[in-house]
Amino acid sequence: MNEKIKKSLVQESIELFINEIKKDETQKRLKMYIIEPSFSFIFDRLYPYILLTAFIFVLLLMLTILILFFLLRNKL
Repeated sequence: MNEKIKKSLVQESIELFINEIKKDETQKRLKMYIIEPSFSFIFDRLYPYILLTAFIFVLLLMLTILILFFLLRNKL
């Protein structure tokens, strides 16, 4: 009997939570106070690494083109 009450209570809580999340006002508040600040924080922390990765990629691409140029020049 006690197990059924727990299961029922949990099920009702989940339904209440889902219904509350579906409301437009709740979604706006979640986006404004949780999602956007979290995304902004994560992006701010990752930005230097993204730039560094892009810089290394460009350098590797330039180095590859330079090596290819020298190999083709030596064959002619």
